[in-house]
Amino acid sequence: MSGTFEHLGKQRMRLMRAAGFLSLLLIAVPLALSAKAGQEQVSKDFQKTVSIGAGQGLRVEHKFGEVKIHGEAGSEVKISATIHAQADSRAEAESFAAAIRIEVEQTANGVSIRTVYPESSSVFHRNKASYSVDYNIAVPTNAAVFVKNNFGNVGVTSVHAKVEVENSHGSLSAQDVAGGKLTNSFGNVDVNGAAGDVSVVDNNGSVTVSSVKGTLEIRDRFGNITARNIENKATITGGNGSVELNQSGAAAIVNSFGAVNAREIRGDLSVRNDNGSIDVADVKGTATLHGNFGDITFSNVLRNVDCTASNSRVKGGTVGGSVTVSTTFGEVSLEGIDGPVDVKDSNGSVIASEIKGAAKLATSFGAIEAHGLHKGAQATTGNGHVHLSDVTGDAYVKTSFGSVDVQRINGNVTIENSNGQVSVNSVKGDVSAKTSFAGTSVEDATGQITVDNQNGGVTIAPSYATGGCKDISAKTSFSAIQVRLSESAGYDVTARTSFGHIKTELSVTSSGDVGGDSLNGKIGTGGCRLSLTNSNGGIEILKASR
Repeated sequence: MSGTFEHLGKQRMRLMRAAGFLSLLLIAVPLALSAKAGQEQVSKDFQKTVSIGAGQGLRVEHKFGEVKIHGEAGSEVKISATIHAQADSRAEAESFAAAIRIEVEQTANGVSIRTVYPESSSVFHRNKASYSVDYNIAVPTNAAVFVKNNFGNVGVTSVHAKVEVENSHGSLSAQDVAGGKLTNSFGNVDVNGAAGDVSVVDNNGSVTVSSVKGTLEIRDRFGNITARNIENKATITGGNGSVELNQSGAAAIVNSFGAVNAREIRGDLSVRNDNGSIDVADVKGTATLHGNFGDITFSNVLRNVDCTASNSRVKGGTVGGSVTVSTTFGEVSLEGIDGPVDVKDSNGSVIASEIKGAAKLATSFGAIEAHGLHKGAQATTGNGHVHLSDVTGDAYVKTSFGSVDVQRINGNVTIENSNGQVSVNSVKGDVSAKTSFAGTSVEDATGQITVDNQNGGVTIAPSYATGGCKDISAKTSFSAIQVRLSESAGYDVTARTSFGHIKTELSVTSSGDVGGDSLNGKIGTGGCRLSLTNSNGGIEILKASR
C-alpha cells in the first residue's frame, strides 16, 4: 500500500512541476512580445473589401494579434486591420510597421488573408522592437470560416456556415455559429450558440460551451470544462480539471484529477473518473459510473445504474430500474430503488432502504443496515453486524464476528453466524438460525423454528394461533435453552442434556423423569415436534407470557 501512495505522490509532483513550467511559459510569451518602457509607438490602419461567391469561404493565417470575425448580410468580405509597432525611435517603429504586409487573395475557394512579418520578427531575435496586427473582419453569414492563429485571441460571431479555428496562446470564442471545429492551447475556449455539431480541443485552458443544437465533443487537459444545454449527445474527455455538464442528450464523460458533475441528461450517461468525485442527477436513461479515489453520488435515474469503483463511497437514490454497485474501502448507501439491487463492497458498510426489487447486499469488514426491502433480502458480510427490518419475502443473512438482528420479516428467515449474537423478532415464515459463542433469541415467529448454537444461550417464544403449533428444534452447549409455549399447544417432546436439568411448566405425559437429563413425552395431544438438545446446560419449557 505504501508503494502505491508513493507512486501517486511522485505522479502529483510531476504534474505540479509541469504546471509550473507552463505558467512560466505563459508569463514569458507576453514579455517577449512587449516593448520596453519609453519606446515610440505607431499604428497603421489597413482597409480592404472584396467580393465572395456563394459557397465560398474565408481563410485567415495570422500570428501576433487578435482576430475578430463577424457575419453580416451581403456578399463581401470587409477587412479592417490595425498594425501596431514599437521601437526606440519613431522612425524605426514606422519602418517596422511598413515592413508588415497583409496579403489578400481571391481564389476559387474564396478569400485568403495572410499576415507576413519581416524575417527579423522571430520572437527569439526581436530585442529592440515589438509589433502586432489586430483584425476585425466582416463576412457573409453563409460563408465558411477557417482561421489559423498564434499568440492572440480569436472570436467568431454570427457565422452560419462551417467554422474551423486553430489557435494557441490566446482565448478562442464562438457565438451564434453553425458549428465546427475549434482547437486551442494555452487559452480558454468559449462557445455560445451553435446550430450544428461542435468539436473543441483545448490544452491548458478552460472550456465553456452552451446552447448547441447538434452533438458536442470536447477534449481538454489542465482546464475546467463546463457544458450546458446540448441538444444531442455530449462526449467529453478531460484531465486535471473539473467537468460540469447540464442539460444534454446522451453523454459520455472521461476525466481524471477533477470532479465530474452531470445534470439533466436526456439519454444514457457513462462517466469514468480517476482521482475525482462523480455526482450525477436527473438521467432519463441508464447511468454507467466508474470511479477511483473519489465519492460517487447519483439520484433520479430513470432506468438502471451500474457503478464500479475502488476506494470510493457510493450514495444513490430514486432509481427507476436496477442498481449494481461494486466498490472497496467506502460506504454504500442506497434509498428508493424500484428495481433489484446488487451490492459488492469490501471494507465498507452497506445501508439500504425502500428497495422494491430483490436486495443482494455483500461486504466484508463492514456492517449491513437495511429496511423496507419489498422482495426479500440476501445480506452477507464478515466481521460486521447485520440489521434487517421490514422485509417482504425471504431473508438470508450470513456473517461472523458480528451480531444479527432481523425484525418484521414477511417470509422465511435463514441466518448463518459465528461468534455473534442472533436476534429474530416478528417473522411470518420459518426461522433457521445458526451461530456460536453468543446467544440466540427467536420471538413472535409463526413458522417452524430451527436453532443450532454452540456455547450460547437459546430463547424461543413463537407466536402461533390458539391451539396451533409448528415444529421447533433447538441445540446448544455450555448454556441454557428456554422455550415458551402456549398451554393449548400440542407437541411430541424429545429433550436431552448433560450436566444440566430439564424443567417444564407445561403438563407433559412423560416416559422419562421430569427434572432429570432426559424427557420424552407429549404436551397436550402432541402433533408437532419439539426437539431440544443441550450439553453442559439446562433446558426449560415454560408457559408463554400473556
